[in-house]
Amino acid sequence: MSRQRHGGDRYRHTIRYDFSVNTNPLGMPDYVKRVLREKIHTGAELWEWYPDPSCDRLRQALASWHGVSREQIICGNGASELICAVARMLAQEKAARRVTCLLPVPSFSEYERAMLAVGAEIRYHTESAATGFALTETILDRLTDDVDVVFLCSPNNPVGNLLSECLLGRILERCRQNGITVVLDTCFGELAVAGDPAAKQPPDPNPNLIVLKAFTKLYAIPGLRLGYCIADGGTVRRLQAQLPCWNVSGIAQLAGLTILDGGRNVDYIGQTRECIARERHFLLTGLEETGLTVLPGAANFLCFFAGAPLYEKLLERGILIRDCSDYRGMGQGWYRVAVRTRRENEILLEEIKEVIG
Repeated sequence: MSRQRHGGDRYRHTIRYDFSVNTNPLGMPDYVKRVLREKIHTGAELWEWYPDPSCDRLRQALASWHGVSREQIICGNGASELICAVARMLAQEKAARRVTCLLPVPSFSEYERAMLAVGAEIRYHTESAATGFALTETILDRLTDDVDVVFLCSPNNPVGNLLSECLLGRILERCRQNGITVVLDTCFGELAVAGDPAAKQPPDPNPNLIVLKAFTKLYAIPGLRLGYCIADGGTVRRLQAQLPCWNVSGIAQLAGLTILDGGRNVDYIGQTRECIARERHFLLTGLEETGLTVLPGAANFLCFFAGAPLYEKLLERGILIRDCSDYRGMGQGWYRVAVRTRRENEILLEEIKEVIG
């Protein structure tokens, strides 16, 4: 087995506080917990029936939430399953040659992993630490007609930068002209402090655009594995052909339906943004006062550079953070921490000060 690629490795360590996973610090909504607990004891159909292979009710609820048609929604066992489905779809359709993929880096490693699994040629577009690894208009020159797909992430993981609405529009237009598929990952979009312009895409069907979203981060349910794509109907049908039947469990579908039912998630999202804005400022200020170089970003996590080796030292104290040295384009000394509750953030800052001091 390869070593842990991502955060959340609680299974091989004794962890008191996990800052390596960027889920909502408020945790799963209480109204969702209540329904799931009740159904665990009374809903025999969740365990004794196969789940709906088409996720029809959930797709309709998502379509209503986003203002699109149900035919534009496809659900997956987390966004990662859908990333792999995109890779397989493109490889199948370009069977006469290798798929060419443009990857801005640093970014989420599952894009690269999925494309390498289908034998794709990868072209890396590396942004500079001097600009906070922000994506700039220099990427436009790389979007040539021999590129098949480009992956974009906003807010970008691990650095937290938002993709500006202006630049996104120019990228989409260039890709439309050159027949390039755009996979736009907005899984952290609703958790961005100021709101993410990229999270507005679509509503209009765009045959070149696939928008990735997930319940995982916003509603703090990573163990249930529930993600989805918004795309035009033809793309959804092509993606569906790459997925196994019953890929979304009954309990995950119930969680999604409960989250979207009755508008209670609107209040929850508002509370979440208030909490993240307040705690993000507190954590960012504390990290800078410790002497660390913190990237500005806008997400519910912070990326920073430290001269001291923090990962192992904090792990010894039962605190898990994300070591970013394995992100292509970053290297040793870069770390990412989630914005958590005030008490958790205070403990992290105290421990970092002791380690550095």
